[in-house]
Amino acid sequence: MRTGQVNEIDINYALANTITVQMRLGMFDGEPSTQRYGNLGLADVCKPSSNELALEAARQGIVLLENRGNSLPLSTIRHRTVAVIGPNSDVTETMIGNYAGVACGYTTPLQGIARYTRTIHQAGCTDVHCNGNQLIGAAEVAARQADATVLVIGLDQSIEAEFRDRTNLLLPGHQQELVSRVARASRGPTILVIMSGGPIDVMFAKNDPRIGAIIWVGYPGQAGGTAIADVLFGTTNP
Repeated sequence: MRTGQVNEIDINYALANTITVQMRLGMFDGEPSTQRYGNLGLADVCKPSSNELALEAARQGIVLLENRGNSLPLSTIRHRTVAVIGPNSDVTETMIGNYAGVACGYTTPLQGIARYTRTIHQAGCTDVHCNGNQLIGAAEVAARQADATVLVIGLDQSIEAEFRDRTNLLLPGHQQELVSRVARASRGPTILVIMSGGPIDVMFAKNDPRIGAIIWVGYPGQAGGTAIADVLFGTTNP
């Protein structure tokens, strides 16, 4: 406000929207457990319509950052085997971030891609901190054997959360090395999938001609793996 980039009216509108939703939920009407939405359980939120909403939200939240040479969408005919690599390639709870309830079930990126084609899986790192590079060699082997490679990298709540501030915008540990070495080894197109809440500097990937496409998926929720695969194979347009 002091610099004139935002004014008090805009803030009041945003606050009014937030309070309106809270009022609709009964948060100003006394004890929450006695209100209409105070005792919702899995039977209420795990209905088919709710699961479909979670999937649609994940699809709409995905952003295509780069698509060099029409690397996307992948083809189930030309890409019969896909190497799925990276510390976030087969995660579950990472996808819901924080401020989330209990998921009805998870579809990981690996599981989502496996619904379209045969997969070869290597994590490449033990976790997102990626403190060592001992697993990168196996990831390179997987990339050489596949028709396409999908790298799912990024962060999780052990790195970015309340009271956890990052000191830089780079990928943690050896993740950048993992991406570069796997892209160099891949015999087919290499697709980079970034799973994070905050920004990450991936200019090294943007400037690497061996990386055909880059997408950002945030923390896409319980159906994140399905949504990611739908975008990769062209079922959904990001």
